[in-house]
Amino acid sequence: MKQPPPLPLVLLFSSLLAVGAPPAESDPWIVPARAAARKNPIPANETSLALGKATYERRCLSCHGEKGKGDGKAAKKLSKHPGNLSDPKMWEQSDGALLWKLTEGHRPMPTFKDLMSDEERWPVINYVRTLAPKPPASPPAKETTKP
Repeated sequence: MKQPPPLPLVLLFSSLLAVGAPPAESDPWIVPARAAARKNPIPANETSLALGKATYERRCLSCHGEKGKGDGKAAKKLSKHPGNLSDPKMWEQSDGALLWKLTEGHRPMPTFKDLMSDEERWPVINYVRTLAPKPPASPPAKETTKP
């Protein structure tokens, strides 16, 4: 397992990437369909959630904050607000889409493709899912029949 770079180095890298970043509205984060279709091979069990939480605390908390609201200590220094991982709209994204975003990064968020393996990133996806309440399922549509 690779040793993580020191936090100041990660924050510096994130800050450098943020310089000149266009506004969020003009800079959509488009996930390729093939990436979005990937299924999470790691079950969301006690072990993977604990691993995901530990990695999140080490790699994501400084920007996204303890509860995932994008209010971490480093967030104030960024040109663009970190995503709110506690928003129920997170459930509209597939696990594959979230993995792709974590892997590729998007200014000011750095890429994690060289910092973590897929086996390390999938538990983070499981943990991030715990930060956003799952929206209630829509009631099934009533069937109408003609007499």
